[in-house]
Amino acid sequence: MPQNRRKQTIKRSYAILLGVASILVAFLLFLLIDFALPFQTKVEYSTIVTDKNGKVLHAYLTKDDKWRMKTELDEISPELKTALLYKEDKYFYQHPGFNPIAIGRALFNNVTKQKRTSGASTITMQVARLLKPKKRTYKNKLLEIFNALQLEWHLSKAEIFQLYINLIPFGGNIEGIKSASILYLEKTPPQLSLSEIACLSIIPNRPNSLTLGKHNELIAKEKNKWLNRYKEDQVFE
Repeated sequence: MPQNRRKQTIKRSYAILLGVASILVAFLLFLLIDFALPFQTKVEYSTIVTDKNGKVLHAYLTKDDKWRMKTELDEISPELKTALLYKEDKYFYQHPGFNPIAIGRALFNNVTKQKRTSGASTITMQVARLLKPKKRTYKNKLLEIFNALQLEWHLSKAEIFQLYINLIPFGGNIEGIKSASILYLEKTPPQLSLSEIACLSIIPNRPNSLTLGKHNELIAKEKNKWLNRYKEDQVFE
């Protein structure tokens, strides 16, 4: 083997070893911090009273004065799940908690346009923020990514998704898809039509400016926009 080629092979080998070592060190550091600073996922839910058919007859506020009725996994209809994943995080089952491509794109847009154009938050990152709210700064975004990695390490995707649909804000003190569907539409999540799913799915992004009963015209406009997107992209076909 020529000497130059041998030197190149050795350099490549060192580079590979250095890369593997860096990844291993980063992983061990993550485990150490995760052990020292575990991310709490305990959530308090409203106590509810139901009849023999499961219909909610009465509910009580949580200690922090929230309407947060727990949605079980079997209450999540395929249509509800598909609509939320399509709108909020298409690559939920592929990423490790954050989407580096989306974050890079958002950072580029934010720098070039000198304003916040996209948060690039995955569902897991949103859960981390909802469990532990912080001001939206770049430092807190990095912490949010780390917390998302912790969630992915300890919980399954199904458990993370369940936390998401139980914590998303719907204005005022209403949190979670079950609370919103019962209090706004007098239905449980499995009973929601596609139109109602689209309606509820747009509110969490703007819970203060999209309130059912108060901003119905704007909600209808946004809902129809997303229904058209579902149709154009054949999301439910």
